[in-house]
This record gives sequence, C-alpha cells and structure tokens, in this order.
Amino acid sequence: MTAWRTPDIQAAEDFLTNAVAEAERTMRATQQGLRGKEPSTEDIRRVMQFAKSGDASPAMRQLADRIARGAGLSWRQVLAGEASHDPLVRQALEADRARLDELIVGEAAPPPPPRRPQPRDDDEPIQFTEDAW
Repeated sequence: MTAWRTPDIQAAEDFLTNAVAEAERTMRATQQGLRGKEPSTEDIRRVMQFAKSGDASPAMRQLADRIARGAGLSWRQVLAGEASHDPLVRQALEADRARLDELIVGEAAPPPPPRRPQPRDDDEPIQFTEDAW
C-alpha cells in the first residue's frame, strides 16, 4: 500500500499548521491589546476638550463639530474604533495620533477569571463518599 502523504502534502500541512498558529497568536495579542485600550469617561472628556482647542487639527475640530451636531456618532465609538470606517474619523485620528495617545489612558481591564486546573484521570476524587474507597 502506498502512502498518500507525499513530501509535498506533508510540507503543505506543516505550512498550514504554522499559518493557523500564527493567526491565533496574532488574534490573542490583538484581543489583549484591545482589552487594555477601552477609553474611560475621563479619557473621552480630555479628548473632547482637546478637539475643541486650537491645538487640534482641522480634521479633529471638524469631527468634534460633527459629533456635537448629533450625526449619529459618539466619542466612545470613535475612540473604541467602532467608527473607523468613516473617512473623517480616520483622518482626524491619523492627524492627532501622538496627542491622542497621550490623552487616552484607558480603563483597567477586569482581571480574567481564575483558571481551575483540569482534572486528570489519575487524580483522586474531589469529594469523598462512603463508596469511594
């Protein structure tokens, strides 16, 4: 019987396995980065003040005016990345990226729930009953 897994197939499987592992690592890193970057109420207040100041770029002032007029957009959406599809939002964020990085401290992400160790087959029972022994 001939093996159907030729060296080419094995190389393709290895490549796919490595690509999937890299994608999973990237997704975990991105999720961890996003968890720590949630803008706080104080961050939003500081950005709003900056956007109204003369130090802000024209695009940022235009965005602040648009949000103030109630264009269906909020500062939380802008700072959380939910409005990144909007060209004005992208332009404003790119123009003032360095200043925004200083202003946005972010909320502390809640700690992850504690991980319980997985029971193994050779572990002793957690509860003892009369018939356990």
